[in-house]
Amino acid sequence: MKVSNLRDIRRSWLLHGDPPANGLEAQLGLTVYRSWQRCLQSGLDAYQKQLPDNILSGQVLQTRIEQRHDLIALAKPTMNYLHGLMSGSGGVIVLSDHQGVIVHSVGDAEFISKADRVLLKTGASWLEKHRGTNAIGTALVDRVAVSVNGSEHFLENNGFLSCTAAPIFEPDGKISGVLNISTDKSTHHPHTLGLVKATVHSLEKQLFSASEFQYALVLKVHNSPEGLGSIGEGMIGIDESGTVLGVDRVALSLLEMNVLDIGVVKIQQILDISLNQLFDCAKKDSGKIHLIRTRCSKPLCFKANLSQSYDGHSHEYQEPKGKDSSKNLAEDLIETGALKQLSRMAIQKTLEKTNGNISLAAKLLRISRNTLYRYLKS
Repeated sequence: MKVSNLRDIRRSWLLHGDPPANGLEAQLGLTVYRSWQRCLQSGLDAYQKQLPDNILSGQVLQTRIEQRHDLIALAKPTMNYLHGLMSGSGGVIVLSDHQGVIVHSVGDAEFISKADRVLLKTGASWLEKHRGTNAIGTALVDRVAVSVNGSEHFLENNGFLSCTAAPIFEPDGKISGVLNISTDKSTHHPHTLGLVKATVHSLEKQLFSASEFQYALVLKVHNSPEGLGSIGEGMIGIDESGTVLGVDRVALSLLEMNVLDIGVVKIQQILDISLNQLFDCAKKDSGKIHLIRTRCSKPLCFKANLSQSYDGHSHEYQEPKGKDSSKNLAEDLIETGALKQLSRMAIQKTLEKTNGNISLAAKLLRISRNTLYRYLKS
């Protein structure tokens, strides 16, 4: 919308508490309108002079960063690549955790100094309740990619920024973090939204790959044969019973699933095919493209592959029952070797998924409870 109109709305609604009579939602856009409402309800003052002090430092911040070590390590190369593309244009690329706390950033020195003045830096919380309407906080609330430009920011102090952010989803549907690109509002470009979406999609594919050990079978789906193997394919991870344990957003859309379905719905309830047929496709024709229909008769193309853990170890990681000591030792060696192949991220995510239940985590990891317990104690 026109800057002059936006300034008028800010003065009448945010400064004087008197919203324009008609069409405010349409004038602001639904995302900004709803966010401003939430900010007002939380008691934020759009024209406050003092910056909120919700910023972590010292050991508290270091612990927070260590907790997101795997996400940061995953995102760093991509963020550095983006910075290379943007270098010299002025801006900063920011990664927050799932609670809106910035855990890593990279950008041009001149712009970073400006961003620091409004605490757009490591350790600061950019939840809406702390920083008003902003791309990071609003993306976390709405769970979609968001652009907030100039005076669309609730806090007047942030009005020089143009920010675009998208939540990074893990395969189980939880938000892992948020990727944000911030520049001066004068350099705002509408293509930034597409760039952020594509970048986050790439990161989510990497998160899915890091979780593949949890699945017995991985399906890759697309509307057309040519789409399989492209960045536009969807990915689904299922266990031996067919339960969908992991799915990316492309597959969610293609299968018309809801995030709440993850971990509950079985793939044979969604696709017009039996579980045995899916496993047969993976075992006999893993490289072949198959045609299938959803239960709603929507045609899809898919490839099926057994995960490495299922293919190589699905029957080897059972609790020993009455076996002799030499066999137990051999199995322990096998399990220890397999455990070394699992990343720290994979083990941590599995324990988080099971709320610390070691027995269930060991089952998902396809190792024995004793092996996992020994690993945690070491």
